[in-house]
Amino acid sequence: MAKKDYYEVLGIPRTASADDVKGAYRKLARQYHPDVAKENPKVAEERFKEISEAYEVLANPETRTRYDQKGFEAVEPNFGPGGFEWQNFTHASDLEDLLGSNPFFQQLFGGLGGSFGGGGRRAVSSRGRDVEVTVRLPLVAAVHGAEPMVNVPHTEPCPDCRGTGAKDGTALETCSECHGTGQVRRVQTRGHSQLITIGECPRCHGAGQRILERCPECRGVGIRSSVERIQITVPPGMEDGSVLRVAGHGLSSDGGGRSGDLYVHVLFETSDHIRREGEDAFGEATVPLAVALLGGEVTVATIDGHAALKIPPGTQPETQFRLRGNGFPRLRGSVRGDLIITVHVEIPRSLSSHEKETLRELLLPAAAPGAPRRESIFRRRNS
Repeated sequence: MAKKDYYEVLGIPRTASADDVKGAYRKLARQYHPDVAKENPKVAEERFKEISEAYEVLANPETRTRYDQKGFEAVEPNFGPGGFEWQNFTHASDLEDLLGSNPFFQQLFGGLGGSFGGGGRRAVSSRGRDVEVTVRLPLVAAVHGAEPMVNVPHTEPCPDCRGTGAKDGTALETCSECHGTGQVRRVQTRGHSQLITIGECPRCHGAGQRILERCPECRGVGIRSSVERIQITVPPGMEDGSVLRVAGHGLSSDGGGRSGDLYVHVLFETSDHIRREGEDAFGEATVPLAVALLGGEVTVATIDGHAALKIPPGTQPETQFRLRGNGFPRLRGSVRGDLIITVHVEIPRSLSSHEKETLRELLLPAAAPGAPRRESIFRRRNS
């Protein structure tokens, strides 16, 4: 299946700014994260991977430029299920990873009797699988960063058999069925013609070797499962739904290749008092009518805790105040955005007769014809 254009995946134009890319990713990642989208988790997981891949390319100015100029070919596209990724192979192990992970190349080079330059079939090592975990952090961690511990499913070569699957690490026997090639050749005669098929050896399952006596610790698998507890670093300024990559902390390869990577999805707890928009934070505060009229000081919630907010006399409802430096920093930055507080004025629902009369005298002009017009308290205060 052909890949979608990365801009189309994020729902943004090709002229979108870096902030537009970030905002679109944050919105979609929050919507399709497997921990959030419970109705159809498989579809959500595929969509989330698609979104993350698009963001990884477009968020980096260098890879975005290459993609804009040459398309998928310039940013290591995947050529379909069972296909391969176009990479710069600088080490032999990289090429072995490519061959070992692709059934077509396994069959091609296995059928030719071996890998490059060698006689006999040699099993190429494949890269271990990646692991994905989710960590939830308090909102303050987006400001100061955090170093949480995460539990990671982990595999490692069995220490008893040293990864061979054979008891005490004994030598393996060459399969007598396929003679070490891992494949069997079958000839079927149909009339005057013959049909030759090459398939995986049913005796050794393509390994070319057989275990004489299985390791009792791993039951012949050669891999031991465990849980690895590691500490990760979440830098200040990271946004909700971002993904951290920790190289080499995925599953071990059962063929002796490199371990996979760990991908940590970082989610921040929501707050009833603070809303994030980029580097700025938004909050609300309700003040009594007397404070709005006469001025005063109220305590408001911030990301870090609480702060004092001065209310000037005559503050109108829905007025916004800016507390500089109380927002969020940029990723790995030190300068923080602002906290913007919207003030709501609390209107009393019931008043005593004395309170009503006092307010009439202070706030309402004289109503009697010919009577001197009483000056408003606000007009007197501003004069």
